[in-house]
Amino acid sequence: MNKVILKISGEALREGNNPVSSNSLEIILNTIKILQKRQKLIGIVIGGGNFFRGREHTNMNKVTADTIGMLGTVMNALYLKDYLDKNNIKSIVTTPFDFPGLIDNYDNNEINDAMFQGNVIIFGGGVGKSGYSTDSGVILARDILFADTIIKMTNVDGVYDSDPKINNNAIKYEKLTYQEVLEKDLKVMDRYAFLKLKEKETKLLVMNFQKYADLEKYFDGINIGTIIEE
Repeated sequence: MNKVILKISGEALREGNNPVSSNSLEIILNTIKILQKRQKLIGIVIGGGNFFRGREHTNMNKVTADTIGMLGTVMNALYLKDYLDKNNIKSIVTTPFDFPGLIDNYDNNEINDAMFQGNVIIFGGGVGKSGYSTDSGVILARDILFADTIIKMTNVDGVYDSDPKINNNAIKYEKLTYQEVLEKDLKVMDRYAFLKLKEKETKLLVMNFQKYADLEKYFDGINIGTIIEE
């Protein structure tokens, strides 16, 4: 594979009362270094749950809540770009919104040109519409970059048959097909985004955010996390 998209939840950035911890940014930096060492071109889709989770604010207008959540992802994208800049990693932030004077606008060709010039492409703002999660933002990023692999970095080390935080006997799957995930009703990502990845025959690796160093094993052919493919 040549093009990889990292899907990182906003919650992964949080540490205690700090919505964006230096430790989490360092993990993302080190993950990027591993991927670049393996000569991968990188896109990152980042959530915003460390700042605001729209679905938790049921007393708000849904469009307003979703809009605030999308802006949270843009904030995270800018946090990450600033950190990468300081560590000599080239990157650009792209969003479906217009922020004149704040964030540059890029069309799809410019985004791909920037990626081939060695920039990490950071996607903020999801798909720019209410009613869609940042999982759906992965589909948008995948279509823009023509990526063939998604790496979803979560707080667990793969996909289980039940919640491992609740059930100590939960069984982890090493490999699954998209159809098996659907038949078993496993919660990997939102259904719309998952069906789109299935349709596009995209490989999906689910792994633990804290165990980013395991990616070295993955590229050496050793199973880590859970691999989902057709």
